[in-house]
Amino acid sequence: MPEKVKWLDQNCYICGEQLNSWDARCSKALVYKHPICEKCIAKEYDKTVDELRDTMENFFGMRPCQGI
Repeated sequence: MPEKVKWLDQNCYICGEQLNSWDARCSKALVYKHPICEKCIAKEYDKTVDELRDTMENFFGMRPCQGI
C-alpha cells in the first residue's frame, strides 16, 4: 500500500509552495540540487502532473503517495 502524503517544512525552490513527501521523492529521483514541487517539475519537462506521475511510475517504479 502506498505511503500517505506527509507535508514537509520546506518550500519549492521555484514557486515557494509547501513541499510534501512525494515532491521530495521526485526531486531526489531526478537529482535536483534543491527540492521543487511536482508542478514545477512537470512544467520543466513540458508535461501535465498526471503525465509526470505516470513517467515516475513507469521509469522509476515510484507511485504517488495516497491522498495526492
